[in-house]
Amino acid sequence: MRALAILVLVPALLTGCTSDPDPTTFDFETMGTVARCELQLPDGLAPAEAQTLVTTVYDSVATVFSTWDPDTELSSLNRAPADSAVTLSSWLFECLDEAERMRVLSEGAFDPTAGPLMHLWGFHRREGRLPAQAEIDSARALMGGWAFTGESEVTKWTAETRFDLGGIAKGFAVDRAADRLRKAGVTDGLVDLGGNLFCLGGAPEREDWRVGIRDPLDRNTWFASVNVTGRAVATSGSYERFVTIDGTRYGHIMNPRTGRPAEGVLGVTVFAETAVLADALSTALFVQGPGWGRIFLKTLPDEVDVLMVVPGPEGGKARVLVTSGLFDRVTLLEGYGETYELVEWE
Repeated sequence: MRALAILVLVPALLTGCTSDPDPTTFDFETMGTVARCELQLPDGLAPAEAQTLVTTVYDSVATVFSTWDPDTELSSLNRAPADSAVTLSSWLFECLDEAERMRVLSEGAFDPTAGPLMHLWGFHRREGRLPAQAEIDSARALMGGWAFTGESEVTKWTAETRFDLGGIAKGFAVDRAADRLRKAGVTDGLVDLGGNLFCLGGAPEREDWRVGIRDPLDRNTWFASVNVTGRAVATSGSYERFVTIDGTRYGHIMNPRTGRPAEGVLGVTVFAETAVLADALSTALFVQGPGWGRIFLKTLPDEVDVLMVVPGPEGGKARVLVTSGLFDRVTLLEGYGETYELVEWE
């Protein structure tokens, strides 16, 4: 998820906000996307202070993780020569450590060194061309090639290894913003960074938040809603960022094992205790698909739930696979019963 952006879940608060006092809402552009917060502030925390808490986190994360800015810590790591030990800041170490854990758990479906593939297919240039198999093989050969070699220390074995933490950095940022707000006394609120959400407590006049799920067949609408409280939410889909090559659209979520854009899944939304986990898992499950996902989910904590949209039989409804712990909280919006079928995923 590259400057990440594979975020294709946008919050739709389908309920009114009429509590007294009114919640504080603010939005701003950051990290290549739009951030939004809706917060019930405690006494003594001014709206401007709350916004500063959030913007400071996001600005700090951008100075570490961006691959677009040559002056960030991650860009510096990507330029490091082979066999040179690089000491990482605490944030970059924590995020890279989590990314490596997810690479292992996902059997390589999530890989923080997929940058060469993203570049080859044109997602970094925002234009693409169909690469030859030899080029794909060469790009895949550049993946991996690094290790933790000391406390907060990384060594690349090849100078060409390129890290791209877009599939996890926004979740990392949301977790830290939510933590700052909790420490400041905020118990109810919604933190949204380009579709990576953390739902604190409940919405005004509700015990939970009603979150809309983007329609993977029409990115301008939502097809379902989910009641959420105290959890993070992240979505991966191929409709938010893509390149068109010779008339064919290729989504930006790469399958590191084939070197090609992932196929077979329309969208995945993950609900988890942390945004960084939801972010990474949504990518891994989009790549691996429902067969692997069904087995994989049995190894995860009960607090993780998934909504996966897959094509139906030709001419039939798309199937919305929903884990048992989430199934009763999902509602298809009016008119979408003709397009989608809810299926409990056990």
